[in-house]
Amino acid sequence: MSDDMPHQAGSRRRRREIREARERARAEEERQAAEATPSGRVPFEQAIGAAGATAGEGVSEAPRAATSGEAESVQDAPVAPVSPAEDILGPEEHVLEEHVEHDADGAPLLITSSSYGRGYQTVTPLDTGTSREILTRRRERRRRRNLTLGLVFGGFAALVVIFAVVFNAVFGGLLSGPEDYETQAGDTVTFEVNPGEGWEVVGRRLAEEGIIASQEALRDALRNADDLGVLQAGEFEVREEMPAADAVSALTPDREAQGVVWVNAGWRIDEVFSAVADATGIPEADFREAAEDPADFGLPEEAETLEGYLAAGEYRFSLEEDPEPTEILQAMVDRTFEEFEDAGITDEDEQWRAVIIASLITGEANHSEPEDYRVIASAIENRLDPDNTETGGLLQIDAAVNYGLGLSGDLHFPESERLNPENEYNTYVHEGLPPGPIAAPTPGTLEAAVDPADTDYYYWVTVNVETGETRFNETYAEHLDDVAVFNQYCDDNPGVCSPAEEEAAEAEVEEGE
Repeated sequence: MSDDMPHQAGSRRRRREIREARERARAEEERQAAEATPSGRVPFEQAIGAAGATAGEGVSEAPRAATSGEAESVQDAPVAPVSPAEDILGPEEHVLEEHVEHDADGAPLLITSSSYGRGYQTVTPLDTGTSREILTRRRERRRRRNLTLGLVFGGFAALVVIFAVVFNAVFGGLLSGPEDYETQAGDTVTFEVNPGEGWEVVGRRLAEEGIIASQEALRDALRNADDLGVLQAGEFEVREEMPAADAVSALTPDREAQGVVWVNAGWRIDEVFSAVADATGIPEADFREAAEDPADFGLPEEAETLEGYLAAGEYRFSLEEDPEPTEILQAMVDRTFEEFEDAGITDEDEQWRAVIIASLITGEANHSEPEDYRVIASAIENRLDPDNTETGGLLQIDAAVNYGLGLSGDLHFPESERLNPENEYNTYVHEGLPPGPIAAPTPGTLEAAVDPADTDYYYWVTVNVETGETRFNETYAEHLDDVAVFNQYCDDNPGVCSPAEEEAAEAEVEEGE
């Protein structure tokens, strides 16, 4: 009599019945497969090996009908129904799928299914070794699946990080505001605001020198400033690094209200009066009235106006002290006399002659090429020479003719005015210097008027308006060749040369022919 408990005996009996049912089903399938297998083919189960079969195991017995008890036992077992094969496939066409289940007592069962016959399954009890092998393969598949998922999620996370870095680099400033220093740092240095510079230029220079962190921070500081002072030229003490708002305060210290005037080189007296009136709020008529007698400002008796003596540059006037127009104009004239002194011109007659020639150079020269000042001064002196046979004492300077006509802008004048004697500034008709200066000179043109170059030139023409290239010649024939170069330049660059320039150059060539 066995010592097994009843449920243990029942479990062994069910397993035995399952095994016997499996063997009978396999034997029946092998018999049917043998009858249907063509010559030279082996049954599919023999080709791949019956699931769960051990080495050397064959067909155990001929198939027989199951008893009713056996049938009920098989039906009670938790296994899938077994169907005979509907077709015979070669090993290369068969896909084997396996998984492990357990019966009611927890014993492992290998369930094998495939496309070999519709609904074909094999139920095989597993010993411990076989179960471990199946589970090992499952763990390996699970490990590969987890590794793949890890790589996928890792790659996605890396893309998210890269996107965040790029987004912050591109749009970070928009989200967090412009880069700015939090506190002042470094030594105190001097920063100079040049005449005529605005906040945009100054902001760029501050950022380039590292005084502020960014130009955008300065724009924000200007927008948020409660009481923004006026940016004025001068030298200011700043720190090597400072917040933009502090830089704005450093460049606009509290100071009395000032009127700032900038006189450009070549400006005529009317333009100066207009600019000073705008800056100070004093009516322009008051300046004209104050300038009626040039002698009151120390000018020679030949001077009929202050023209040429209102020096170019920047001027500042305290508006709180209510400056008089005479006081403002005198400051400009005084600067011209300071320039005379710097150039070594002390004689009044020499000063008068120098300021006229300097104004002519200022009106004719391209100021991007200041080295041409002394060469033009030389050509003017050669034309004024009594022995001059090239121009017969005529200066033939278009800027002077335009001044007499009240024209500004283009260097050339209408051809119909070339021989008009009523224009006392017409240097094509009247020999020698014009009656007076035609514009505000510069220190450079004043120095050139006093110290001209030593040349034999009589003619000059700017052959490239964009670069300012000017050519000088000794003879009129050579001059006409360069005028033709200028005409060709105008043809090659439509719209660059003014109509007056083209007309004058073409007329000059026609006259020379």
